[in-house]
Amino acid sequence: MPHVHYDEADLAAVREFAPQMGGLRQDESIFAARQLDYVKSRTYDRKLPPMNGLRLVPQSSEVPEWAETFTYRIYDQVGMAKIVANYADDLPRADVKGEEKTVRIKDIGDSYGYNIAELRSSLQLGANLPTRKANAARRAIEVKQNQIAMIGDPAFGLYGLITHPNIGFTVLPHGDWANHNRTGDEMLEDADALYNTVRLQSRGVHTPTLWALPSIEHSLLFSRRVSDSQGKTVGEFFQKKHPGLKIEEAPELQNVSGAPLTLMYEYSEDNLSMENPMPFNQLPAQARNLELVVPCLARTAGVTVYYPLALSKAEF
Repeated sequence: MPHVHYDEADLAAVREFAPQMGGLRQDESIFAARQLDYVKSRTYDRKLPPMNGLRLVPQSSEVPEWAETFTYRIYDQVGMAKIVANYADDLPRADVKGEEKTVRIKDIGDSYGYNIAELRSSLQLGANLPTRKANAARRAIEVKQNQIAMIGDPAFGLYGLITHPNIGFTVLPHGDWANHNRTGDEMLEDADALYNTVRLQSRGVHTPTLWALPSIEHSLLFSRRVSDSQGKTVGEFFQKKHPGLKIEEAPELQNVSGAPLTLMYEYSEDNLSMENPMPFNQLPAQARNLELVVPCLARTAGVTVYYPLALSKAEF
């Protein structure tokens, strides 16, 4: 079934561009506008596999897309409840340790376009415009979003999962998993130390549900075995102890400031998120010189950590 929808703004851009093509009839202009709408809709519909940063950090779009700043509260310790008498007026506040932070929201942009030859070919053949340019534009923005999710963008004051200052640091009992003398039992002690850090620092409120490791350490986790465990690897043994924990490989963690980094945390939008007021969006086409150009835009505030005690990181 031919694509019949089109955007009036795209049609206006096609009409503005028509003189460069030697003029277009009304039906040809509408056909070109429909092709632009077809490309945009196919790009939105296409499902891309999530990149590591976008997979390791909950994604949120609660802030309106027009906002210039995003203000949130950081809670550096959990509020403590208590048993109270009837009509008590001294209920403890769970937000007394909250601290307000404000982050400026930044734009991420690129574009794609179709030249005269491509538009003429589509008109003459009655064929759809190719979608690969639009897909590439979407992918480029997603690559940048993933980079921000992992390491942020210091030049613009955006934090990432790795660089966020509110995530505490755990010193592992052993570390250096790449050392061929490191035993599975010692690796298990390191895993227990990281897990227990989150449990103890949050007084048992937060339980780790996600463990992100670099590629080499992830491979070692599922190859070295724990003694007296009926042949189970460290990863298998640890997951059996904590069945709700998901272990993920993240190559971006391999060489962070010269050392492999790992993070263990309770994965929840309540604890951390990447705020994206505007996900990938394609704006109306614009006539520019010998091309019809489609600007693409996304907006992000980077990674926000609301409950730092729900996370911990360590170096190997």
